[in-house]
Amino acid sequence: MTAMLLVEVPFAGRIWGLPVLSALVPSRAWCEAQGRHYRLTTTWARAILLRLDARLFDPPPDPPLTLQQVVKGARQPNLRSRLTDKATVWRRAAQPSRTRWRSSGWIDYACGTALWHHQGKPLVPILWVMVRYPDGRRDPEAFLCTDLSVPPRTVLEWFNRRWAMETTYEESRAHLGIETQRQWADPAVFRTAPLLFGLYSLITLYVHQNAGRLALSPRRAIWYPKPAPTFADALARLRQHLWFEQAVMSPAKGDMLQTPPPFLRRLVDIACYAP
Repeated sequence: MTAMLLVEVPFAGRIWGLPVLSALVPSRAWCEAQGRHYRLTTTWARAILLRLDARLFDPPPDPPLTLQQVVKGARQPNLRSRLTDKATVWRRAAQPSRTRWRSSGWIDYACGTALWHHQGKPLVPILWVMVRYPDGRRDPEAFLCTDLSVPPRTVLEWFNRRWAMETTYEESRAHLGIETQRQWADPAVFRTAPLLFGLYSLITLYVHQNAGRLALSPRRAIWYPKPAPTFADALARLRQHLWFEQAVMSPAKGDMLQTPPPFLRRLVDIACYAP
């Protein structure tokens, strides 16, 4: 399980998930074999989900003249009832996509603010955003944000960024060796897996800070017009920069180059893009 910072990478033109903290979650079978206590995934990462029948309230009215403190106002209709309420104001928008080059269809959304109340817990001011799909492709959903100043569309875009995490896992496995390490000892896996995730973030940050000097460009093919660089392009350009532009020095004597330049560039390209 990995905590990631979801940011837009300028040289890629899309959202990347940069790992900042990793926690290895052993399976139940492994814990039983090792005599360790098994922890559920929800124990490792607590997520707050807004239910459609959550108890929502108005902010408290002005303080009365009595000594009794009022912490919440009148109860609001729950979000499930707002789906069929004719007074609910819906706005139509294009659903955010994982990339900026395409859309994922149309959605209707409604929003509002409330105090989220749960028995025995402190009140939480929230901005709620409820989404329904005109074509019925999915059930209605609700999202919350504790920052009341954020526009509703931004809340939906933040939620949609979670798909970038899947790309991080796939690219880390394909290019950095996550889950394909040669060692099988548990301590070695516990050490190397978080380091490889951290290496993903370090490579991205280095290429971003030196984007002008590295002149990063996507590797294209006739049948694949790639619009922007990917992590594979960033890793290959960094390898070329470290291996051949800095580490490989010219000989002391000015001998004639024996290898044809086009063939040498091809060898360099194969070496840099090797998994």
